[in-house]
Amino acid sequence: MLLLLTTACSFLDPTYLAADRADPSDQAPVKVSVDIDGNSGLGTNDLRRRIEDYMLDLSRDPTRESSVYDAALEIEEYYRTQGYPIATVRYEYSPPDEAAPWPAKVRVRLEVVEGPLVKVRMRITGNVAHATDELLVLWARRRSRPVGLGSAVFVEAQLRSFAEELRTFYRSEGRLDAVVTGPTIDVDLAAGVAKVEIAIDEGHVHTIGSVDIEASLRIALADELPKAPTGKPYAQGEVRAYRAAMRNVLRKRGYPNPQVEIVAEPIAGENFAERLLVRGTPGSPATIASVELVGNDQTRDGTILRGDVPQPGDRYDGSKVDELLLRLYRTGLFGKVEIREVPVDGDPAQLDLIIKVEENEARAIEFLVGYGSYEQLRGGLRLEHRNLFGTGRVLTLDNRVSTKGYATELTLADADFLSTQSILTISGEYFSREEPSFTDEAVGGTIALARQLLSHVTGRVGYTYQQRTDPRAFTSLPEDQLVDYVEGSLFFELRHDRRDNLLFPQQGHAEFLSFERIAPEFGASVDLDRLTFRASQHLALIEPVHLVLRTEQSGLWPHEGSARVPLQERWFNGGENTVRSYHEARLGPKDADGRPVGGEYRNLFGAELRVPVLDTLEVGLFCDAGNVGRNIRDFSLDDMGYALGIGLRLLLPIGPVRLDSAWNPDRKLGDDGWVLHLSVGYPF
Repeated sequence: MLLLLTTACSFLDPTYLAADRADPSDQAPVKVSVDIDGNSGLGTNDLRRRIEDYMLDLSRDPTRESSVYDAALEIEEYYRTQGYPIATVRYEYSPPDEAAPWPAKVRVRLEVVEGPLVKVRMRITGNVAHATDELLVLWARRRSRPVGLGSAVFVEAQLRSFAEELRTFYRSEGRLDAVVTGPTIDVDLAAGVAKVEIAIDEGHVHTIGSVDIEASLRIALADELPKAPTGKPYAQGEVRAYRAAMRNVLRKRGYPNPQVEIVAEPIAGENFAERLLVRGTPGSPATIASVELVGNDQTRDGTILRGDVPQPGDRYDGSKVDELLLRLYRTGLFGKVEIREVPVDGDPAQLDLIIKVEENEARAIEFLVGYGSYEQLRGGLRLEHRNLFGTGRVLTLDNRVSTKGYATELTLADADFLSTQSILTISGEYFSREEPSFTDEAVGGTIALARQLLSHVTGRVGYTYQQRTDPRAFTSLPEDQLVDYVEGSLFFELRHDRRDNLLFPQQGHAEFLSFERIAPEFGASVDLDRLTFRASQHLALIEPVHLVLRTEQSGLWPHEGSARVPLQERWFNGGENTVRSYHEARLGPKDADGRPVGGEYRNLFGAELRVPVLDTLEVGLFCDAGNVGRNIRDFSLDDMGYALGIGLRLLLPIGPVRLDSAWNPDRKLGDDGWVLHLSVGYPF
């Protein structure tokens, strides 16, 4: 179906519809014109998309009034799923005169009476073992803002599903006699609020008292019998995990299709204790006869089968099959991966492994547009090939330009370097940029290796080499005048991220630590160490209001006997993402002409209260503080600069467009009283 979005009335392309008819020459094309009135809460184009199939049917048969009726019902139902419980839709439709020639156009008018948008005020009582915030995660709620950050809206079906999810959850925790009552719902249309209450009687936790395993399974498991979960709560998760552990051991030992079932029965004379009865059969052991690849038109066979994968003649090992499936999905090369185990001529002891893949599009082009209060208009072009020469490696060319400079970077990445689940990146870059105190130009490259160390913790090590050329300093201090120099550094990074969303985080925390050694032994013409730590914490207050806190401490240590630290390596403060009552880099030490000269350490603190006011509009109340010190040996929190301010954020799918106005409560000579910043993205 082809939609015309150019006018509010033109809905379907008549030429396209005429081609659908058996004999379009007998009848003139029919055009369906749809007017939708009264809708302010939901967009017209969105509503049109909901009813396009009905209007297509009407274009084929303009006497079919049921299509218009169904379209009105469809819009009513859609409104109810968006939090408008009493929305109604009336329609006006004039059927064509049967005696008249085939009509050239059919007009439909849909009049929407939205009623109020109703938001939910939820109350859960009786829960002791689990906090309310833990239980609310089970509520698949629809929120009142497009990016999913507003208050939950009233959708009765979702509330009843939530109550059922609570019942399932408590039983899965071993509370077999838990009772969930509700939801009881009291809708106040005048106030636009639905008061919802769910009462919970959590009951008792039933435990696993003993485990009885059938002899054939015990023999096949041999000395790899999984540890029994005795003493643990009789939770569905525990039972499923124990069954999965048994099946995994059997598959690893060569049994491709073991049958394992677990049932429970109360233990007589013991309160709230269950006996697990494990029954089933291991099946027949098998050997791999062949391995066949299907669907990899772009990807090399060796890319798929590298590492420790099953080979013809090997004893079947289910753990290797599972690891192969997981690894192929992790590459991002395939939208779907299927591994079939097919008996050879019906013999379950001989298996053909058929690996069928559906490849994703390998090439991508992205155009980037943004704005910053210092850089002003900025843009970029990103070209990416995600499966270079069929090897699964990613080649990316990033080009960025702004009023302050430009940069280009070419990066080659191997997402599973030497089958170690580590990411190897090799990049080369060139950039030229104007800072408030100097211009900077460099050409060089970086090689780095990253790996997930723990859950939510990633480590990265690497080496960077850059030739800094043609620098110009705008400061008046002789010791700050720049010369060409070489930066050769070895670095190490740790990143821990538990935020719930990367673009619009509301809960969780993130920490980052990096250490960099720039030294002659690594090819550098300067000698110093650099250390950075930063952290942020997102706290949910009264939904959907939340508070964000951040801190950053950074320092660099010149080694004894080394020359003064170049301006390009020093820390600066102030700007759209630091202390917002200052223009870019204007907080901290300055020369006699008021030019910032930076320092060897920086502190940065911030707190921001984010309050939604409309569907896509948010107000931020913030306080920033920070300083810059000339000498790391004098590290302190003295000479702090401050910002108190308010900002507006237009929330878009690509991130917030941010307008911040900040007041400096402790102005010094040369400082501005108010500073306005326009940028894209949260400051932290």
